[in-house]
Amino acid sequence: MTRQRSPIQRISLHLLSVAAIAALSGCATSTQDTGARTSDAPSVQRKEVASRIEHLQVTQRNVAFDGTRFGEVGEYEMVSGIATVAIDPRAPANRAIADVALAAEADGWVRFQTEVVMLSPKDPTRSSRVMIVDIPNRGNKLALARLNDGANQFQTAAQAGNGWAMRQGHTMLWIGWQGDVALSRNGQTVGTRFPVARQQGATVTGTSREEFIFDDTAQVSTGPLTYPAASLDPARARLTVRPRPDADPVVLPTSSWRYLSEKQIEIQRPKDFDGGAIYHFQYEAKDPVVMGLGMAATRDVASFIRSGQADGQGQPGWLASAPPTTVVAMGISQSGRFLRDLIWQGFNTDVQGQKVFDAAMPIIAGSRKSYTNVRWAQPGRYSRQHEDHLYDGDQFPFGYAVTQDPVSGRRDGIFAQCLQNATCPKTMHVDSSLEFWQARASLIVSDGRGKAVALPDNVRAYLMGSTQHGPAAQPALGICQTFSNPAKQAATVRALMDGLVQWSRDGRTPPPSAYPSVADGTLAALDRQAIGFPDLSGLGIGFPDRMNALTVTDYGVVPPQENKAQAYLTLLPRTDADGIDVAAIRTPEVAVPVATYTGWALRAQGYAAGDLCSINGSMIPLAATAQERSRTADPRPALAERYASKSDYVRQARAVAEKLAGQRYLLVEDIDRSAADARVRIEKSALPD
Repeated sequence: MTRQRSPIQRISLHLLSVAAIAALSGCATSTQDTGARTSDAPSVQRKEVASRIEHLQVTQRNVAFDGTRFGEVGEYEMVSGIATVAIDPRAPANRAIADVALAAEADGWVRFQTEVVMLSPKDPTRSSRVMIVDIPNRGNKLALARLNDGANQFQTAAQAGNGWAMRQGHTMLWIGWQGDVALSRNGQTVGTRFPVARQQGATVTGTSREEFIFDDTAQVSTGPLTYPAASLDPARARLTVRPRPDADPVVLPTSSWRYLSEKQIEIQRPKDFDGGAIYHFQYEAKDPVVMGLGMAATRDVASFIRSGQADGQGQPGWLASAPPTTVVAMGISQSGRFLRDLIWQGFNTDVQGQKVFDAAMPIIAGSRKSYTNVRWAQPGRYSRQHEDHLYDGDQFPFGYAVTQDPVSGRRDGIFAQCLQNATCPKTMHVDSSLEFWQARASLIVSDGRGKAVALPDNVRAYLMGSTQHGPAAQPALGICQTFSNPAKQAATVRALMDGLVQWSRDGRTPPPSAYPSVADGTLAALDRQAIGFPDLSGLGIGFPDRMNALTVTDYGVVPPQENKAQAYLTLLPRTDADGIDVAAIRTPEVAVPVATYTGWALRAQGYAAGDLCSINGSMIPLAATAQERSRTADPRPALAERYASKSDYVRQARAVAEKLAGQRYLLVEDIDRSAADARVRIEKSALPD
């Protein structure tokens, strides 16, 4: 076990000294022991130049969607380019970026590049003046697949899908933030070029770690290293294997693995461990990328585009003729975690002290933040019950309100910094069921001891009931015991985005939260009967006996150490007798079911059987007839017992859609689409027409 002071701890010590200086000068400063930056009053920040966009080079400008016209808005245009950003590491707005001072150039400034892609009405006068910033997920655009039921690229007319976002006249913006995603220069993915930290010109080294789960039966496997090895001497590294996260690791001899290069190893896998075994590689790495610059990139480029100002070379702003009046940030999965982290660390305040995002929609993030603004960061990692269980990003705070954590004793909240300068965004927090199992989503609304925590007035929370992390295009088994969950989410996200825009732009009250809580008894402990899930043992389907548990964890040692005496109570959504989440937005697909849909699945034999199956949920079909279900003791009514005909099924689904539209959880235009989807779902059944 190696002990080292984590970068966040080093930042915290630095911030304490900043706070002391500020106190002597009467400067309004907010400090925490969490690694978040100081938040000076706007009047102080305006006196200094902390960041500048030196150049925003246009690399492409094309008509989007093959010239498709979207009603009165008309055609859309795609512009992509590379922003060269310079920040002053000495400025209070930038000091909390881990290792930022170790990347300064001769003039004392830190420079980096990030890709920027924008999709906007070709005629700016037809714009809604709303800009949606879709924070990329591993360099990928994700929002349009949900907002438009289309593709995340925009060359052809078909990729526009139903064109909802375009018909509104909204501008879409993507900004690269992930330091290990390279510049693509083609607008397809959105990458960066960040500097490497150096100590007075010398190479920085330190302990880094990787985890590999191969989920196959190969005898020889390779594992990529995020950072290059400082030495190829195997004696300076350590490889262990264990069957499950809570098992004791077995140290493998150096004869069982070798370096293929400074960024890749090869492992001769032991025969006594199955395909789901967890390999942990600890080694001396070099050249840490300053990953925290991703937060500055998002803050500074979004603020710059919003302003309509010219860059440092006098090139006019991309939206200079019609700058947005409302800016909404949207992050899905990894980028949703990053968005929560960005707000927590104070980066929703730009270097002039102004709000960057008026509104935020973190989607399927759960209670997590990200593993970004630390040395040796790996932003693509995230904790699950079996996979990457002890990677950073899952410690208090969890919820948006500032609270006292009864487990760790700390006081904090995602909004702790932005409350100091009135830059908190109106927020819609949107999860799938899986986030309760794998991302401790109950901690958004409970305190880790089972007590309810209220959401702030400017936050709403929604559960996309009985869905998995992202819908399966086609249900498949893979390494799981059950078929994956295809229940769709896009129509829900589309309606909520419409509500968020109206809330932040027009002041219209948003749809009420639809999220389980301790207060109304819709959260329960991990127990099938307490949750209300049906007994499906007759079908050979068991109920999980584990979830992604959480304790206070010491990340100052490698590998991190969990304090089992400081464990959080995490809870799960209660279900009805069909196994469908109760306190949630229940789309017609799950409210008028042809199957039980869950946010969990179990790993199959040979792949750490019984552990949760990553980000997969389950689809467990209903029996066709009462006779069929009686043979397997299935307690759920069969299709023929629920629906008189296929037309009856579609009628019931449409009724649910109409009710959801009345509650603003579904757009009116999606009622017909929902009914058409219902007809497709039921078409292959044996029900009469």
